[in-house]
Amino acid sequence: MQCPKCGAENADNTQVCSSCGCTETKPHQVKSGPSKRNWVMPLIEILLMGLAAALAGLLKPTWAFIAALLAFCSAISDIRTNWNERKFRGKAIGAGILILSCLFMLTLSYLRIDAAPIPDDYTVSDLRSAPTECDQTYELLGQLTDVDVEVEGRSPIGLSAQEIRRLEEIYDLCKEKELGTITLILQDNAGEIIDMWQHAQKGREVISKLNESPEIADLDEPNIEIEKSWFVSLRHLTFLHFTYICLQSIQGDHNDAVDTLLKYDPFVGKLSLNARSLLTNLVCMACSKINIDVANFIINNPETPQNSLMLLRQHIIPLSRERTSLRNALISEYIAWKKRFLKTSNDPRYRHRAITPLKLNSTLRLSMNFLCELIAIEEGGTKMKELKVWPAFYPDLPVKIGHDGKLPWYYEIYNPLGAKAIAIYVPAINNVLILRTKLLIHSDLLKIVLDKRLGKEVSLKSCAYSDEYIVDVEGKKIFSPGPDGKPGTKDDIMLSINPELLGW
Repeated sequence: MQCPKCGAENADNTQVCSSCGCTETKPHQVKSGPSKRNWVMPLIEILLMGLAAALAGLLKPTWAFIAALLAFCSAISDIRTNWNERKFRGKAIGAGILILSCLFMLTLSYLRIDAAPIPDDYTVSDLRSAPTECDQTYELLGQLTDVDVEVEGRSPIGLSAQEIRRLEEIYDLCKEKELGTITLILQDNAGEIIDMWQHAQKGREVISKLNESPEIADLDEPNIEIEKSWFVSLRHLTFLHFTYICLQSIQGDHNDAVDTLLKYDPFVGKLSLNARSLLTNLVCMACSKINIDVANFIINNPETPQNSLMLLRQHIIPLSRERTSLRNALISEYIAWKKRFLKTSNDPRYRHRAITPLKLNSTLRLSMNFLCELIAIEEGGTKMKELKVWPAFYPDLPVKIGHDGKLPWYYEIYNPLGAKAIAIYVPAINNVLILRTKLLIHSDLLKIVLDKRLGKEVSLKSCAYSDEYIVDVEGKKIFSPGPDGKPGTKDDIMLSINPELLGW
């Protein structure tokens, strides 16, 4: 072995140089720190895997989850291998930050996973439809499609813009007034009402033709957007029937009054039978409510003969279960919202959201659970088993929708866009259900009033919101306290009555 100081040759096991006496006979061993591979490569691997996870997340959440998981495992393995190297520990701080980033990416990837699609989902074929031989009624109803009266000069029912304004004014004056006040208003405007009735012959002829068919078809495709339709024309026709029929009753034309009502009310019933959208159902409910007011006016007229009262009892009340069913509307509205959800989920602005996109399948499953519960109530059947709104490997946490559309906080975190859509969709349906309940109460009140007028025994037992209906003799009304359960508030559901005539 050569001496590192003087270069003299010594034996391999010599501790002291025989020439110069140097005691360091072995070459100096320099300890090497961790190689760049030890700390640079883990960082590069983590960066690449993190980038892969981010890119994969834009394409498919499952890929992002796998990529982020591999990055995390790689980083942990490298740190455990090199942790005992002292110089590496400082570099491990940077790796730790990247590990946290990977964990964050894992969490986001986990949240981006959607539930499975719904098997046997609702389609248009599940809607109740009129027989094919009634399809022409859809085109016939289209003759009443709304137009700009100021531009066209006449509405689809035949009234001028000025007549439309006057009709609305007269009806607004009569709305929710006492029977005596309504009588005075109609008498003061009798000439105009008769003229408008004659001018609206076109609209009345359409109604007569539609009544010749056993059913009226609704072939509208489920859609959230409101398009031009016949709603405004039907509204004006209903106002016109209210004013004309009540005026005929006042003037003593009782047969004509009852006959006209018994022609118009069945038309509304046929229209509501196959109505698809919630809006169409709302229009039919409004028309039915006005027809109830008309029948109530006739009943409370002391001069109305017994035979007219019996005809009303036979044909007007109570409202049938089919006529007030919302099954079609619920399914149609679900299909319409499904189209909107599909459009939103395919929108790049929402599909590639950094945190969580719209969970289409989960949103539809949650909507389906809500829908099926209401349909079970509508049909009096058994509620189907709830669909799971989470992906298969998620914990099956309960998710119930409140009446205001409110969802549990953990679901709002998982599916914020879907939760917002539900918050719009559910309250709208619940409001329609409330209006339907109010219509049924009005029908119930009318039955009580008519039976009382016919001298029959009546029960004031309420069908909703309270135990019994209230008869206010001084206020000349019979009413239900409404959803708030408190009498004398704005949401009272009432009919004006003639207490002396009815014997109250």
